[in-house]
Amino acid sequence: MVSGDYPRLMLSDKLYALALDESKALPRYVAHLMASRRVRDLIEVAASGASSSMLNISRDDIVNLPMDVPEPAEQRRILNHLDRETAEIDILIAKTQRHIELAKERRSALITAAVTGQIDIMKGA
Repeated sequence: MVSGDYPRLMLSDKLYALALDESKALPRYVAHLMASRRVRDLIEVAASGASSSMLNISRDDIVNLPMDVPEPAEQRRILNHLDRETAEIDILIAKTQRHIELAKERRSALITAAVTGQIDIMKGA
């Protein structure tokens, strides 16, 4: 999704510029819809081409995809909910990454201690 107006923008044949009526559909909401499994599946069905690596979909097919677009106020509510959930997930990912790094450091320290004789690994055997 790109915000703004680029009158001389040139796109490849695999990209489309879609202008939305923002009084009906918020760009971020439409971006979430386009990324959803349901819409991705619809795009996959509508796409055609000589091989699976060279599929195309017409602009008309994209514009006419059946999508649930509630009133803008409801779109904002949904976007706010998605933002909150995404923030929580991001926090959990960061915590998990910190725990993984700490576990790696502890593993490395334990191996070093065992190799240098600082701990007796045969004691518990």
